[in-house]
Amino acid sequence: MSGKELAKLLDQMQAQLHLDASQRERLGAGSQTPWWLSGLLGLAAWVSSVLFILSFLGPWLALIEGTVGRAVAGVLLILAAVYLFRRRQPFTNQMGLALSLTGHGLLLFVVADRLGSDPDTLRPVALLGLLIATGLLWLPSSFLHRHVCALLMLVSTGVLIGSGAALAIYGVALAALACVLWLCRQRWATHSQAQRIRALTDAATLLSLLLALMPHEQLFHHMVEFQMLEAGHWSDAIYPAGVGAVLLGVVAWLGRRTAGLEYGLALAVSALVALLSHSAPGLVLSLALALALFHAGNRTWLLLMPAFASFYLFVLYYSLHISLLHKSLLMIACGVVLLAVARFIALRARRRA
Repeated sequence: MSGKELAKLLDQMQAQLHLDASQRERLGAGSQTPWWLSGLLGLAAWVSSVLFILSFLGPWLALIEGTVGRAVAGVLLILAAVYLFRRRQPFTNQMGLALSLTGHGLLLFVVADRLGSDPDTLRPVALLGLLIATGLLWLPSSFLHRHVCALLMLVSTGVLIGSGAALAIYGVALAALACVLWLCRQRWATHSQAQRIRALTDAATLLSLLLALMPHEQLFHHMVEFQMLEAGHWSDAIYPAGVGAVLLGVVAWLGRRTAGLEYGLALAVSALVALLSHSAPGLVLSLALALALFHAGNRTWLLLMPAFASFYLFVLYYSLHISLLHKSLLMIACGVVLLAVARFIALRARRRA
């Protein structure tokens, strides 16, 4: 079978079976590599990469000292990674990932070292990181490398935005982007850029879940010492209200074909849950993403949502912005509302039967 025929067949299978980009890649490779063999190949590739990088950087930096030498070495490592990605083999993909990350980090180190250790120099470094990650995302590479590049793009954008209300809006925008992309998964699954869209979707999902920690000032202040990302400048209203709006949007889109009474009830319950859980916006975000992921049929992320929700409950418990009694009453009220809705749905189902 020729390459064009194989690509056409894979397009048809992806459209009919709603295959992921990773599943399409495995089918195109001809066979699925066992997990233990993939792990051994990955370990061997990273060991080989470390040895290669050490043997290359040592003599190179000894011959060409200073900023120019490090910058050229970073560019050469990235070019070598691009060449390895074109081989499309498990070993070369892992080795290319190691070389790409090393070259990327070396270029960022050159710029940071040149500008000094002032916190204001984070933005030029983040801008360079954004440009490099964007360029590497559009080049042929592996599934894991695309996800790393997409995550670096979004993180660099967050550093460029800074702190305060702008970063809160960025967190809400990421949550909305992740939910919209998951809800529209069937539309972009067959797109020519589906692999990159999937990487951006996963990266937006992960980073939005991590940014949900930011409103918890007391906990996050001890976790992060970068002033640019400090949570003390966050508004108490922007992020919870934005995440609540995302939940309402997801429920409104999913229930757009239901009856008027049930549709209105779903919107009212969503608004009430968002209001009761305003002190733990991570729980609201987990619920919104879980609904979108269930619609998209992604079992991996869907299985992770309860773990994230449990973690946000843990964070809420140790937050000091409200009393423990207040937290308990809010969670009890939220649970009562959800149980009442579940009971109502069960009774409606019995009457229809």
